[in-house]
Amino acid sequence: MFIMASVDAALPAQNAVIAAEAHGLGSVYIGALRNHPEEVAEILELPPRVFALFGLWLGCPDPNVKTTIKPRLPQSVVLSKDVYQRVRREIVAQYDELMTEFYATQGMEVPAGGWSRHSAQRVRSAKSLNGRDRLKELLVSHGFALR
Repeated sequence: MFIMASVDAALPAQNAVIAAEAHGLGSVYIGALRNHPEEVAEILELPPRVFALFGLWLGCPDPNVKTTIKPRLPQSVVLSKDVYQRVRREIVAQYDELMTEFYATQGMEVPAGGWSRHSAQRVRSAKSLNGRDRLKELLVSHGFALR
């Protein structure tokens, strides 16, 4: 039920973003709320059995600020038909190069080892989850019956 509720929260958020963007508004999902689950629950005064899955900002983009869309993995990597398809290393290597270029154009620090190594390190241990490792503990303390 927890997964179903999470999906049920994400679907209308996606629809809100689509509607907002159709009216010229910009949007940003804030997944980093999960990095500090206890503080977010306290600040938002969340009652039992309520959890901040993500934040969502909507607003008017500043036309004077040049923006770009972050490159995404190719559809062939994130979409499988009928059966799961393993990701080919050369596609990940190409995406690493693309992301290195993107980071450079945005004036961002390029992660050591590239995007794929950085992404793998973000999930390799509880400590590397930057607070998200405490989500289950928080959810249980808020009345969710998770095992």
